[in-house]
Amino acid sequence: MFAFLLPLNLYSKNIDNDNILVGANIGNVPWEFQDKDGTYIGFEIDLINQIGDQLKRKINIVNIPFNGLFAAVQSGRIDLAISSITITEKRLESVSFTQPYFDSDQSLTVLNNGKIKNLYDLEGEIVAVDTGSTGDIWTTANKEKYKFAEIRRYEGLVPAMLDLVIGRVAGYISDIPALLYYTKDKPNLNVTEKILTGGNYSMMLRKNNDLAIEINEVISEMKRNGSLNNLHKKWFGKFADSNSSTVKITEMPLSDVKLNLNLSETFLNKQVFLDTYPMLIKGFFITIQLGLISIFLGLIWGLFLSLIRLYSPIFIKILAKAYINIFRSIPLLVLLVIVFYAFPFVGIRLSPFNAAAFSLVIVSGAYFAEIFRSGIEAIPKGQFEAAQAIGLSRYHVMRDVILPQAIKIVTPPLTNNCINVLKDTALASIVALPDLLKQATQAQAIAANPTPLIVSAIIYLALLLPMILWVTRLEKKYNSRGRS
Repeated sequence: MFAFLLPLNLYSKNIDNDNILVGANIGNVPWEFQDKDGTYIGFEIDLINQIGDQLKRKINIVNIPFNGLFAAVQSGRIDLAISSITITEKRLESVSFTQPYFDSDQSLTVLNNGKIKNLYDLEGEIVAVDTGSTGDIWTTANKEKYKFAEIRRYEGLVPAMLDLVIGRVAGYISDIPALLYYTKDKPNLNVTEKILTGGNYSMMLRKNNDLAIEINEVISEMKRNGSLNNLHKKWFGKFADSNSSTVKITEMPLSDVKLNLNLSETFLNKQVFLDTYPMLIKGFFITIQLGLISIFLGLIWGLFLSLIRLYSPIFIKILAKAYINIFRSIPLLVLLVIVFYAFPFVGIRLSPFNAAAFSLVIVSGAYFAEIFRSGIEAIPKGQFEAAQAIGLSRYHVMRDVILPQAIKIVTPPLTNNCINVLKDTALASIVALPDLLKQATQAQAIAANPTPLIVSAIIYLALLLPMILWVTRLEKKYNSRGRS
């Protein structure tokens, strides 16, 4: 919640103090990252700070994931966004850009001693990209040409590079300056092929924002006096070519499509929906599949744990109780990162789907176990004794007498926890699983429009609201029986 409110708080300060609030995906070397003291540094950090000096306005920088920059700009939460953002015709329909200040193509990075030497060697292999980036757009458009088996989308360079080193992906396609900067002291990695995309980086602002014109004029002046080219030499070791956008003054890019970006066009854009709904449908089915498998296995695992905790020898009971307490305390997101990124170093390599399902089952099983335990303990002990008195074995007592009653008692909280498991599937996007949320964030980054995120929220609502209403009815039903 704090992370959500922080940009809003800074935005309110920005209005009072006439500051410029800048969103940046910190960790995007060499454009914007942190030094050992935690200070933000990089080519674009230096650029925006010099622009702030020229405009005599203070620059406040907020760390926002790349795919969140587009919605943050359009909603007015930030004034502008940097993070090696490529100008595209599709994005120009929804946002404004200053003139470009850097020409960049993409490149392929592979393991130095591996079998992959070029793009054609990636046939049948998994390729890593950054969600919604130029590399993502290019790789998606050329998937059939190079016959990639899968495009796996990550939230930044570091997790993608980690999976490349682990061997879970065969190559990583991203911004060539960033990859050259990152790999310069890593002999096990090799930037093996340059991919010509004609990309131009710029600053992104809300549509028709007058600040874009002011900043564009400063960028022109920095090109005239050479200060922008000096930044290029500082960060890339040489001056830019005289014909590059780092040196050459150009007009602000404009779109031929004229949109009236009112509330409906911005957040419920029909054309954006039509263009992206196949991605959302694909993500929805993955979410449903992950949720159902996790719930089914979590229920079985939780029931097993509860019975162990109640009826096993004391030492086993202690272990079961410790497991339940530990995994109810560990945040699911942390466990997901450990399972997906740390397990390979001990020889366990799980796919994004299997890693997400495993983590959800491990955590949800602990919660289900406590729910089952409370239900079983709610059954009067006299029923155990009566069932045993008529000759039933412990197995049949539990199966035929106790569990049917306990399940009726715990049905509302079990269903409630099933809803939580379905909601928690959204966290799987952190391990590059193309679930509903991941597909929505990718779509909104490509279109520079938040409509896919709004549609995904509506889908989650349509899926979960009936379940929540059903749980409410169940609770009322069992409460009324209890009072009678």
